[in-house]
Amino acid sequence: MYAIIRAGGHQEKVTVGEQLTVDRLKQEPGEPVSFVPLMVTLDDGTVITDHAQLTEKAGVTGRVLQHVKADKVEIFNYRQKTNYRRHTGHRQPMTLIEIAELKYGDTVERLDEKRAKEEAQKVADDLAKAAQADAEKDAPKKVTPKKKTAAKASTGKAAAPKKSAAKKPAAKKAAPKKEG
Repeated sequence: MYAIIRAGGHQEKVTVGEQLTVDRLKQEPGEPVSFVPLMVTLDDGTVITDHAQLTEKAGVTGRVLQHVKADKVEIFNYRQKTNYRRHTGHRQPMTLIEIAELKYGDTVERLDEKRAKEEAQKVADDLAKAAQADAEKDAPKKVTPKKKTAAKASTGKAAAPKKSAAKKPAAKKAAPKKEG
């Protein structure tokens, strides 16, 4: 399930557990923030966009994590042939939010439930890997006979030693210059 919310004049697609930055809010870090969604898409593919239904049944709740500043925007004004140059910058104040709950009617997704489910899945995967490693360790190893090399198999003699690399020719000496 996901929702589209309006935050600070922008529309954002959010899911439970997602962190997003929005324009600076008045709430302090740790305080809850709620949004009325513009659209909700359920897991079965149903899309709800009716404003009356969304205000009654739907809701998105988040938690303010911290207040930050966005990346710097460079502003440089220049007019040719007039010696006019102005250089300034701006860092927009932003708020980092984590989406904690998404609901529509009786359907509710919560962050703590999602994290617990992911942790249980991770533990189950680790146990399965450990069991597989133990099974491989206890299984009998297959022994394959060594194959003879082609030179030994065909002649029955040891292979000929390798030739050494060819030497490079010596560099020519430069003739002395005549002074004159």
